[in-house]
Amino acid sequence: MPTMADTSTPPSNPSAPTAELPERLCTWCKVPMTKRLVAGGQFIHYTCPKCVFQHTTKCAPKTE
Repeated sequence: MPTMADTSTPPSNPSAPTAELPERLCTWCKVPMTKRLVAGGQFIHYTCPKCVFQHTTKCAPKTE
């Protein structure tokens, strides 16, 4: 039987570590949300560790 690849955690964009992503507080709990890049680094996905509220925002292009 062939082994299946683990697709539960997609690789994130290594060029933008989560420490450089903007912080966001949960709408209800007011606690800092966890964050990760999704869709090839096009969006930031936030999840509240307390109530599991989720929010996604589009990454702004870097202005230099």
